Amino acid sequence: MVWDGGVLSGVVDWEGACRGPAGYDIGWCRFDLVLLYGEDLADVFLAAYEQARGIPPVEPRLWDLWTLARSHRGVESWVPNYRDLGREDLTAAELRRRHTAWTDELLAR
Repeated sequence: MVWDGGVLSGVVDWEGACRGPAGYDIGWCRFDLVLLYGEDLADVFLAAYEQARGIPPVEPRLWDLWTLARSHRGVESWVPNYRDLGREDLTAAELRRRHTAWTDELLAR
């Protein structure tokens, strides 16, 4: 959900709407951005989020790892979601490659 000065101004994700830690949504958003465009854009998003909120989110790297763990078994099945966004290049094999590469990168840190 998107809030502006304490007023609800929009709903982004109806099927996942619930109260919970911001890190949950930050992790999933960053993961989508990594799959679609790479980690650099995911970092731009995180910096913009921090600036808009005024304080950094709690442990964003842990949320990144949490998201990777929950997407590990089925990331290949997301091909149709990305095709709907015009990303014909994101095949099951490419999604797995990007997932593995980002997992390796985060674990190496």
